[in-house]
Amino acid sequence: MSNESKSAPNVIGTWVGKTNDAVIGGGNHYPNGEKGEVRFMGLEVTYQFDKQSNRAFSGEFTISGHTVQIVGSFNSDLVSGTMADKDGTYTFKMTGPDIMSVSFASTTTDRYNRSAGPVADCHDIVRK
Repeated sequence: MSNESKSAPNVIGTWVGKTNDAVIGGGNHYPNGEKGEVRFMGLEVTYQFDKQSNRAFSGEFTISGHTVQIVGSFNSDLVSGTMADKDGTYTFKMTGPDIMSVSFASTTTDRYNRSAGPVADCHDIVRK
């Protein structure tokens, strides 16, 4: 049976984890950083996925008290894929039925704040 005829894993629900951020500067999600300052941070995150149509899904992402809409889609392997919100793009891989490994990168998390520099992050989230 080809993957085209199989269903993507159900991701509906609440997923939680902690980031492993490398951040330059500050911004909405990473306050109190100085322009050019490199910081390593671990922040609690929550993904609440509430809609899914086979490979495509959507919901909300919360970090540091800020919540944004997020959309995602599985690759044809039905294990990995990509997500996007207004701040950047993510890649992910399902490493278990209730565990997702997520990577995020952005050149800035706040285009109106010149001190909000690049972010690189890889973290795991677990479905509650």
